[in-house]
Amino acid sequence: MKKNMMYGVIGALILLGVGIGIFISRQEPKKIEQVQKKEEVDAIPTVDSSTVVTLKSLQGNKEILLEGKGVPSGTSSIDYELSYDTQGQGKQGVIGTISDITGNTFEKQMTLGTCSSGRCVYHEVIGSIQVTLKFTGDYGERILVKEFSL
Repeated sequence: MKKNMMYGVIGALILLGVGIGIFISRQEPKKIEQVQKKEEVDAIPTVDSSTVVTLKSLQGNKEILLEGKGVPSGTSSIDYELSYDTQGQGKQGVIGTISDITGNTFEKQMTLGTCSSGRCVYHEVIGSIQVTLKFTGDYGERILVKEFSL
């Protein structure tokens, strides 16, 4: 009697499993809509050709002097990013903001390396230095990208 009851329970479970399988297979698959995100990036216009930027090597390429002339009138700040490859340390860079703009000129002296507690470790730059400047003022934003060799 116990065997018959066990066979009955097993049979009922099998029928239940088949019924669930048929029910699931008859349902329509869910439609997945792909929503494509469109990122619009507003391009920042470039400064005109009257803006001239130079990069000078100082102290055997340990320091540099970034100079600019013909800065757009109304400029309040200049964000800078310098990036370069180094010997043994990979990609390195310098970032910051210049807010000391005199007339239509600026200059900024920078260390190519890191300094802490009066001790500096200088980067050995390989190849060129890419300079990106973002000028911000009452006219909005303007950008200048240029490569320099030391």
